[in-house]
Amino acid sequence: MDDEVRDRTAYELLSGVAAVRYARRHAEKLRLPRAYVDSPDATDTRVRLPRFLADCLQSSSATTREAAQSVGRRLGLNLGHILLALNRGDLGNRAARQDWTANEWEHWAGIQQVWLGGGLMSGALGELIMHHAQQLLAELGLGQRLQIAVAASPGTMALLGAGRYLPASTKSAICLDCGHTLLKRACLRFERGTLAGLQLFSPLAVEFEWPPVQADPSSVIDFVTSAITQTVKESVAAGFDPGPDVMLSVAAYVQEGRLLGNGLYAQISSGDVRPLLSGAAGARVGRSLRIHPIHDGTAAAALYAGQRHSAVILVGTAIGVGFPPADASGLRPLAPTLEDSCSQPTGS
Repeated sequence: MDDEVRDRTAYELLSGVAAVRYARRHAEKLRLPRAYVDSPDATDTRVRLPRFLADCLQSSSATTREAAQSVGRRLGLNLGHILLALNRGDLGNRAARQDWTANEWEHWAGIQQVWLGGGLMSGALGELIMHHAQQLLAELGLGQRLQIAVAASPGTMALLGAGRYLPASTKSAICLDCGHTLLKRACLRFERGTLAGLQLFSPLAVEFEWPPVQADPSSVIDFVTSAITQTVKESVAAGFDPGPDVMLSVAAYVQEGRLLGNGLYAQISSGDVRPLLSGAAGARVGRSLRIHPIHDGTAAAALYAGQRHSAVILVGTAIGVGFPPADASGLRPLAPTLEDSCSQPTGS
């Protein structure tokens, strides 16, 4: 076994935090800004480092390029080992994940296609990570059984996928993707019931401590409410007329309106957040709103509805996973241009 992955969790091996750790090992060769070295958990570091590494891959300095390639290679090997562990379901890994039953391991053993998304998988860095993961799986004899690909639009998967769950009557709607580093915002446009396009607005930095600690719930509520309010106003200013339904893709598990898990957004409330956020945001914009929270991995996986034996892995500050629904019944169809941009993998 690769000693780098032994006894480590997937989060420690493949995440924004992991990328910072590996980049710091090559700080001098990468000419890593001092702020990234001194404040690895800062929001600014987590926002800018993936882009910084991608730029280093194109550097005129061979030393800098090789250092960035080493970071991408390490992350790619880690991804390959994670997929190998999930596919094999060895006793040691099962013992370390006691909340899973044999059903979860059996499901992963049957996965044949993994779609990769999230901020860390964007651009040249994402391609490099995927390449080395593919290479490792091929060397281990899994290359034909388990295919991996970076989605064509890795950064907007959750926004588009969440939009598929909006009511059939929707003509225009606000959609937010609430991560732990950035909160992405868009206004979705529908034509005759089909999701035809999205207008992206500038993402908002999530200025809360990482790793998540006990945050003041009212502060988190205010942050999400302000984001909804700002997006409604910007959508109206851009010429849209968003309806009352607001999709909220969130880095938390969702069960009957409750946000579960150990992340930032799960700290909002122990109860149903829908009336809480709908009332708070609606009061600010002076209109009735209906908030629909959905797990970000589940939202992204809706892009591949009907694709059996598939999974989506979102790699950002942390890792999100989702599985496509069995079919697209009840989901808004995608316009051909959007469907092509989602389903066609980048790279080889």
